[in-house]
Amino acid sequence: MKKSIIYFSLAVMVISLNYSCKKDFLDSKHDGLPVPGTDYPITVQNFESLTTALYGLVSAEYIESGDFVACDAGDDVTTSPGGGKIGYLEFDIFSAHDNNALIWKAWDTRYAVIKQSNDIINSINLQLADPNYTEEALQHFKNRTLGQAYFLRALAYFDLVRTFGQVPLITKVEVNYTEPKAEFKDIYDTIISDLKNAETLLPPVYGAVSDLTSVEKNTAYARPSSGSAKSLMASVYLTMAGYPLKDPSNYALAAAKAKEVIDNEAAYGYQLMPENQLWSWQYNSAAISNAEGVFTTFFNRYSPATGYNGNEITSSQSPSEMGGWNDYFAELNFYNEFPAGIRKDVTFISAVVSNNGKVITPWQNFTTKHPHYAKYAWAEGLDSLNMDKGFGDWWSDRTVPVIRYAEVLLVYAEAQAMADGSPNALAYKSLNRVRERAGEEDMKTGLSGTIFRDSVINERKWEFAGIEPNARWFDEVRTETVASSTAKRSPNDVPLVGKPDDVTHTFYFAPIPASEKQLNPNLQ
Repeated sequence: MKKSIIYFSLAVMVISLNYSCKKDFLDSKHDGLPVPGTDYPITVQNFESLTTALYGLVSAEYIESGDFVACDAGDDVTTSPGGGKIGYLEFDIFSAHDNNALIWKAWDTRYAVIKQSNDIINSINLQLADPNYTEEALQHFKNRTLGQAYFLRALAYFDLVRTFGQVPLITKVEVNYTEPKAEFKDIYDTIISDLKNAETLLPPVYGAVSDLTSVEKNTAYARPSSGSAKSLMASVYLTMAGYPLKDPSNYALAAAKAKEVIDNEAAYGYQLMPENQLWSWQYNSAAISNAEGVFTTFFNRYSPATGYNGNEITSSQSPSEMGGWNDYFAELNFYNEFPAGIRKDVTFISAVVSNNGKVITPWQNFTTKHPHYAKYAWAEGLDSLNMDKGFGDWWSDRTVPVIRYAEVLLVYAEAQAMADGSPNALAYKSLNRVRERAGEEDMKTGLSGTIFRDSVINERKWEFAGIEPNARWFDEVRTETVASSTAKRSPNDVPLVGKPDDVTHTFYFAPIPASEKQLNPNLQ
């Protein structure tokens, strides 16, 4: 029986995420699901449209700082008291409520990605007929399309389970309004299964593939590779070794998978960027390759196909002295303890320069009285001598690196030391590559596995500071150090309301949105 494809363009996908009307996470009409009973063939173009729409949804996962609001609970990020920042503040002071408007988007966008991925995974095995392609080329295309859907579904679930804890596990297209929360192990097993599929189905480098479609050729830079799947799997295994699964056998699996990437970094094209290039807009805008980006989301605020599809994190994290919104900034003790050097210089906005460099406003005189994060601040058009002029507009073309190669190196270093009881030469080399890039001395040799592990986690603290997808907060949760990290909070930051506990794991996960619990009582 022939079937048809009904699909939405990327423009419609992005517009739908403006949330002009509330929809349940299972009922969002983002699918493009094949509809039985018609005579329209399933073609390559149909599935390219489904995949294009999927990437529109993936961009929506990382388009604004509110997508990372739960990470404001980390010891590296704080915000202003009250006012329009209440969504951020609730997590910063451990008083988050299930009606927090920001947390709903963090939930809904990821389930939208899951739903679109499910549609592709569950429909592409239907008859795929296209006279413009050989059977071999069609099979290769099917593999690549499936691989991307598996990877992006795994990534969405990884974000969900680390943010909310136990969540419904949806792998089918059908809507089920009573789906209960899944066990942690089942969620992580599904993530690993998806990533194993992805690493098998995806090519190592898209540029070496001879039968890419025209759309794939034009957007190859934005698609995950088998190296992306291996890298994400290494991070997932490392998380599985910590809380909540706390299965140390996963250290060896994490180390092995990260080593596969490190051993083939030249083939994948991965390398560490110099600190002065890592966050510069010249290496972080649409279609520009940043060799440290293992998987990156791209934005183009002037795209005629998508309307406004820009990244607002630039404005969100910047101080008002630069025209920013003061949504979040650095905790004082975290900034003060951050090792001096080039990494600190490129990580923070510690002063705003104006009047052709004649006026310097230090962070102590900012409205927030805090240094801000600079990682996404440098966008095209921003003048370093007239920073007070602000941005061309509040959207930017800044990319968001979801997985950086520095993460792969640090995963290997930590996981190998814990798996074998002591760090080997490659573990030291992997850690020292990140430290040397930051201008730090090599780690001294002869450390035990646990002491070396603590050194790696400390390095991650500085390397992934601020609102990155690989946020500091997730390390605090998996290592059960939320309360101990928070204990060093400066008295000049907003006082805490809730009290996290590393034994009972109080405040370790964000509340599931109230609107979803009303629709599904099994989410209570």
